[in-house]
Parts: sequence; structure tokens; C-alpha cells
Amino acid sequence: MSYHILHLLSPHLRVRCRLDQLHVTDSETGTERTVPLADVAVIVAAAPDLTVTAGALRRMAELNVLLIVCNEKFEPCALTLPYHRATHTELLRRQIEWTPEWKQAMWRQIVTAKIRNQAANLAHLKRAHAVLTEIADRCAKRSAGGPSDASDTLGESSRRDAANGTRDARAPLNISLATITPGRRAGLHADTPDACESRAARHYWKHLLPRLSEWQQTDEARRVPGTRAGVNGMLDYGYAILRTAVLRSLAAHGFIAALGIAHAPKAGSFALADDLVEPLRPWMDRELCRILEHGPRPMEEWMRRAVAVLQAEVVMGKARVRLLNAIDIYVQSFAHAALARAPLPLRFPMLA
Repeated sequence: MSYHILHLLSPHLRVRCRLDQLHVTDSETGTERTVPLADVAVIVAAAPDLTVTAGALRRMAELNVLLIVCNEKFEPCALTLPYHRATHTELLRRQIEWTPEWKQAMWRQIVTAKIRNQAANLAHLKRAHAVLTEIADRCAKRSAGGPSDASDTLGESSRRDAANGTRDARAPLNISLATITPGRRAGLHADTPDACESRAARHYWKHLLPRLSEWQQTDEARRVPGTRAGVNGMLDYGYAILRTAVLRSLAAHGFIAALGIAHAPKAGSFALADDLVEPLRPWMDRELCRILEHGPRPMEEWMRRAVAVLQAEVVMGKARVRLLNAIDIYVQSFAHAALARAPLPLRFPMLA
């Protein structure tokens, strides 16, 4: 089973593959190292002037090795996905035929798992986690009168705005309760997945981000995606790593990543990956807590630690697997639910 993560950071590297051995040569010093490609799960290419042969790229795809290409800021900007099995016609038909009820039921499971993992992180830090546990319990339950999702005015409005290009599909909402309509005010307090996710996020980041900011010696009061600096930048990098791992599994199972269940589809986006990565984000939060509690760390060190999260051991049923493999089990359970046209229980990697 592949489990190694290979970092290509030095300049002037040349990568080729011969007899399923990855040969990495430094063109300046002439030194060469070999790695069995079958033992590699992820390759992070952040080296300037890196050369990778077509033969090496082909064999990586055949062995389902994820190649992440980073820009000069060490941010993931591209990835390779294997083309084989990307034409699962039956799954393609099911994905196109997803009903709003099925998508809402699956999204409810995903949001519930995300909030439970967030609660586990706050409990690990000995912070107020009971609130998140209560929100997750309420999110998992449907109202007696059928799905209370009819009151999801707030979530549907945000997705429509995103589709029209007026705001990001999952961006935080800056709304005053004193100015919104009674219907939208009720939506904020409903037990819909979007309302529960919003309430949980406010509580979670209020307790987590100040601690991370204190450890990293930055002045960040709230979660602001896209800042590329400080704790927020470190979180963005970690989430991008998780997202690429989800994309890898989606491609392997034949999904169209552009068609999601909650995130609005936009040009060049992978809405389904953005949906499925949500319960995995707290895994990266936990790792960032572990590294920063010992003092400030540079981005280069965090890059290695963030990718190494994919090697973390996860209990899935009676087995212990690495997070990268647990993500594949999770996506596979989603594929089974899609083929069955039923909201079957998903198998999430859960934090202890």
C-alpha cells in the first residue's frame, strides 16, 4: 500500500521513472536518489526549474499517485488526476439525476460530521465544545413535520447569489438580525444544515482562532480565507492539500467534480470536492494546533506537516488506516449512496 509523501523542494531537479523506480537527479551536483513509485502516495512539487518526464507522469497516473504542483508561494496551484475510471457511465447518470431531497440529506450528514469533528477539536483544547455537540445533534435530526429545510431561505439565497457571481458560495454572512426579514431571521435559527454550520462556525472560530493567533504571534481575530498570510494562510494551505486528496478519490471513482450537492457550481470550480472536504477540515486544524502550541513556525515547516496529515492513522470500523485511504473509503461510501439513489450512511474519518 502506498503511504510515502515525497517533497521536491530543491532547485534543478529532474524526475524520471525506470522499472517503477522514481529517479530524482540533482542536475547541479549530479547526485541521484531512487524511490519505489509503488510506495509513494503523494508527490509535492515545489521546486523551481523542476523537470518531470512524460514517462514518469504516465506511471504516476497508472499507480494513482497524486502530484501536487505548488507556485512560488508554496501554494498548491495544480494537480494531476488519473484519467482511468473517469468514465463511470452509471455513476454519471446518477450524478446528473440527483434530486434536491437526496442532496439535502447527504449535505446534512456532511455538516453533522464536520461539526462533530470541530467539537472534538475544542474538547481536545479543553474549550467549550458542548455547544457544538448540541448543534450537531440538532442538525442530525429532522423535524417531525418533514424536512425543516423549507425554511432554508438563508442558505438558498446565498447559493443563488453565488451562482450570479455576487458572492462566494460558502462565504461568511455579514447580516444584522435587526434588519433582515422575519423569514430570513427564522432561517438563521433553523436546524437546516446551512444554519447549523453557520452557528457552529461562529462558536468554533471564536474559541480556536485566537489561540492559534496567540501561538503564531499574529493579530488575527477571525477566520478570513484567501489572506495568504499568518494562521489564515496556513489553514488555507492545509485545506488545499485535503481538497486535492478528495479530488484524487473523486476522479478514481468516476465522479464529475464540478457537480456538487451544496456548493454552487462555477467556472473552473470543483464543487463536489468542496462539499466532501468539509468534515476533513478539522483534521488540519488539529495538526496546526499541535505544531503551533510549541511556538511560531515558518510556512516551509508547515508545508511538510500539512501534507503529512494524510499519513495520520484513522480508525475506520475495526481497522486502522491512513487518512489518505480513509478519504477514499469516505468517497466510496458516497458513491454507493449515489448509485443506490438513497441517503445511505457515509463513512467519515472522525477525530477522537
